Amino acid sequence: MIVQITTPQLELWRIEGEFVNLPHFHDNEYQITIPIYGSCLLTQENKNYRLVDGSGLVQHPQDHHYFEIGTQSSVLVFKINQNSLKELARSEEIEFALRQQFDPSFLSEKFRKWMSALLAYDPTDRLAQEEMESQVLYYLYGALSGNHKSNTDLIERASLVSTDPFMGNVLEYIHAQYTNEVEIDTLASIALQSRYHFIRSFKAAFGVTPYQYVLRLRMDEAKLKLQRSGMSITDISLSLGFSSVSQFYRAFVKAVGSTPEQFRNSFN
Repeated sequence: MIVQITTPQLELWRIEGEFVNLPHFHDNEYQITIPIYGSCLLTQENKNYRLVDGSGLVQHPQDHHYFEIGTQSSVLVFKINQNSLKELARSEEIEFALRQQFDPSFLSEKFRKWMSALLAYDPTDRLAQEEMESQVLYYLYGALSGNHKSNTDLIERASLVSTDPFMGNVLEYIHAQYTNEVEIDTLASIALQSRYHFIRSFKAAFGVTPYQYVLRLRMDEAKLKLQRSGMSITDISLSLGFSSVSQFYRAFVKAVGSTPEQFRNSFN
């Protein structure tokens, strides 16, 4: 069985049962290969490594590698864009230790939640997807040992900039544009931060992520329109920047606890 999802910055794979791939390398990606149960025979740069539960191996860009597993084994594979890690580290120099160690049960549960969240997002809702990408990247960056700053350092640094005056400019932009498509890169540029640090510092400052903040504004406006106007559900969803009525329905039910029609009828 192979389960896989790809985003602009990440690839997440879970492979169970007999599997072997061909020798290859990645131009601009790090790969982390981690058996969750059973064993994995990985060949990297002409060296053989036998990995067991939770013992991962890092493949740096340009490292030739391939692996095979048997019928009673399962591995997680993460592929991470090199530029994303450099942006996260604020450095051109990143060197992870070759061998890594993870708690296989803990990582497997995190992987399941990441996959579920990414699969649940509307493909056009890039803001939500970027925030989940950030969560995965921060976890992996902090969990991997080697010559790089720890995740704790990054979180502390993000909290220190939570009072940054540029955040006021970010809020002004969000309040002016929340009914349109709002992009993380735009917000981060206003805050003069990388997008990964911006998401952390925004949440530290306001208690919610940028996506949750935008969604809250949209839901407040949707409730006003449902209560005070005769606009159709379709027109309301489009006026608030949702790509489809179904996306609006899902967001409204999750936030309010009722359908838009039920909410409107409660005031009649």
